[in-house]
Amino acid sequence: MVIWMLIFLSAAVVFDWRDFRIPNWLTGIGAFVTIGMCLWKGLDVIDMASGVFLPFLFCIGLFYLGCLGGGDIKLLMVCGIPLGTYVTTFLIVTFFWNGIYAVIFLWKHGSFHLRISYFCNYISKCLDSRRVIPYQRMDQKSESNQIHFSIGVLLAYITLFVM
Repeated sequence: MVIWMLIFLSAAVVFDWRDFRIPNWLTGIGAFVTIGMCLWKGLDVIDMASGVFLPFLFCIGLFYLGCLGGGDIKLLMVCGIPLGTYVTTFLIVTFFWNGIYAVIFLWKHGSFHLRISYFCNYISKCLDSRRVIPYQRMDQKSESNQIHFSIGVLLAYITLFVM
């Protein structure tokens, strides 16, 4: 299972890096093969379902705020299939790695202070309006200022299951 997940996650990173998109056919094949392997190993269907549902539940808000892509959530859901409720630990480690990656990315591009200022301004606007507003409008997004979330997912998997 570990080898399969490393191959799957590596392919997702390549597509994400190249196209800023993880194709649905890749996550579909990933889910199909992973479910098959889990059923063959005798994993409980309820555990597999909770491993899919929890990443969706925890991350859907980030999707609607524009902070996380749909492909990233589907990638986490496929990773959760064999993990069951252990997926919560996986999510924590994934966000930890992506936080480190984001800080390095922003520092390297010289925009760390600007993004912190923008984030504080965003929090202030949310508090003033007493509602959650999208973090970043779609017309402001560009590929040059977005990280590849799939890299943190791969690093989390390596951290938890290979080392």
